[in-house]
Amino acid sequence: MKRLFSVVLLFAVMLFSGCGRTENEVRPPFFKVVDKETGGVVYMLGTMHVGTENAVYSDKVYKALDEINVLAVELDLQELEANTAELAEAMQIMMLKGCTAAEYIGEDYSEIREWFIDKGLYNMVYDYYIPAVWSSMLSNKLADDAGFSSDFGTDRMLLTYAKEHNKEIYEIESAAEQYQINANEGKELQIYMLTQTVRTDYDVQIQQMKDLYYAWASGDIEALEGLLSTDEPPEELVEQYEQFYFEMYENRQEKMAKYVTDTLKNGEKAFVAVGAMHYAATPDIIDYVEQAGYTVEKIG
Repeated sequence: MKRLFSVVLLFAVMLFSGCGRTENEVRPPFFKVVDKETGGVVYMLGTMHVGTENAVYSDKVYKALDEINVLAVELDLQELEANTAELAEAMQIMMLKGCTAAEYIGEDYSEIREWFIDKGLYNMVYDYYIPAVWSSMLSNKLADDAGFSSDFGTDRMLLTYAKEHNKEIYEIESAAEQYQINANEGKELQIYMLTQTVRTDYDVQIQQMKDLYYAWASGDIEALEGLLSTDEPPEELVEQYEQFYFEMYENRQEKMAKYVTDTLKNGEKAFVAVGAMHYAATPDIIDYVEQAGYTVEKIG
């Protein structure tokens, strides 16, 4: 059975220092695939949606960006933030229908609400959204307290550089597609994962964030998967979790890999930047690309 990933760490996977690196240097999972017949080239990098202001990426990353014509990302976050109408429409997907969070969550609501109040995180607006949104807000708080910021995520760094150098931006997904995945997550599973997080020592969760950052910055995919794996879900939630895992990982990774292989077959050059977990949650992007007959080279 696929192991249960911490709900908080699903939203933010982060990094910093680590063995074998100079101070502030980060070496995220980075790969290259070539189609010798068509001349197609695709670079693939595992990103973190948060980071630190003084993070330093390898020159190999920038050289790869200079070589390609298209930067493919999950979403153009900069464009999404500027398009408030699209963002508001996507958030509608996460809203509760015909009830409040207190009614939806039930007996665990008071505990969760008190925890959010204690952390200075509660906002009455949350009462109109599904538990996955509460988990996302919790993740943002943890990231801040661990010393990270979404302002310095890999996605933003790559998007800024690509736009400054007149590269085409390709969105593999839409905001609505991503939000729908969380909205489709089983009710009982959402509540279970949120309550488990609230009941875990906060300092322990902050340290988990930092440990995850170390693993990502060192390009250690096995460590990433190990840090994100917790106990298996309760038996009554296995079916919900398997479906969520399929939608969150397997299905999306197959779609991402198809973009890679199509680009190669067309003889094009692209840089694919998606969340690092898409290289750790099996079957990962590399599995699908290799199944299509390509050899994936790890860089660095």
